[in-house]
Amino acid sequence: MDQKIFTMELSVEATSLYLLMIALQGAGTPLTRESCLQFWSSTPEGLETALSELSGRGVVRPGPQDDWLIMPSGQWS
Repeated sequence: MDQKIFTMELSVEATSLYLLMIALQGAGTPLTRESCLQFWSSTPEGLETALSELSGRGVVRPGPQDDWLIMPSGQWS
């Protein structure tokens, strides 16, 4: 986990989703909408909003298999 996530002034939801994705990735779970929704405590719409925020800042990007990839923090904006 890169501590830079806490200095980016992201929403609580986007930061929470990043932390969830880091945990899933660490467990070897593909980062799909479905895998995130299993542990997401808010609404599916909230997940989509948080995902859009992370994507818009370069924290994640779509992967090749309908999944998401966490990008190196040097690529975040």
